[in-house]
Amino acid sequence: MSWPFETSEPFVTPERAAEFARRRRGLTPEEWALPPTLVATFQRAAYERLLECAGPHPEGNQAGNSRGSDPAVGAVGGIPVALARISVGAPAAALVLEECIARGACDLLIVGSAGSLQPHLPIGSTAIVEGAEREDGTSHHYLPADEVVAADPELTRLLEERAMARGAAPARGRSWTIDAPFRETVGAIRRHREAGVAVVEMEAAAIFAVARVRGARAALIVAVSDELFDCEWQIGLAHDAYVDALVRAVDTAIDAAAKVR
Repeated sequence: MSWPFETSEPFVTPERAAEFARRRRGLTPEEWALPPTLVATFQRAAYERLLECAGPHPEGNQAGNSRGSDPAVGAVGGIPVALARISVGAPAAALVLEECIARGACDLLIVGSAGSLQPHLPIGSTAIVEGAEREDGTSHHYLPADEVVAADPELTRLLEERAMARGAAPARGRSWTIDAPFRETVGAIRRHREAGVAVVEMEAAAIFAVARVRGARAALIVAVSDELFDCEWQIGLAHDAYVDALVRAVDTAIDAAAKVR
């Protein structure tokens, strides 16, 4: 059965969940609060780079990173920033971002990986996602199916600017967000490629939908990890070009975090 989009108020709220976690840990609201800017990523190597370059902030809160997915507080140019590693997938991204927003984050700079649907984006390329084709499930609990989700234009411009300063040649484009990577069928890949969609991944639609509903700003930069535009799937997760692009994307997001206004 297909249910209509639900417009009543959420019964389970991120604010209540965050408050429960705060009290359980015995932290004050000040200790629990996050800075306005969050830099988050999904890949272990990317998160390790993030911590190496931006954290932890010695005067930040005491929330730490005890659960692995808990945000930490670091600093960029002396400015506190929240740092988070998110598990792969739209539901996990929504859960972590909801809690971070409830704790004070409002500018979300996300670093990820994606498969390329276009020949001009080979493995190791950098893409900045402007919007998403919503074939996930999570975003449909935030917005009706016919709503378009998009990144914040100012944060997107900032990521593009800083990526270019880092020597990248980022391509802007839309993403195809799908929950089931093993259902990226031949027909669907062809349809999205011919429609000009740049990359495919698992979180963008949810990231943008959560930000829109919660009054936050979000932008997403991805490193191309594999190619789906040819007759055979090309996997580049172990390629130096992909690893370099992922590290550069993290550095780009850190640079951008220092200039968010």
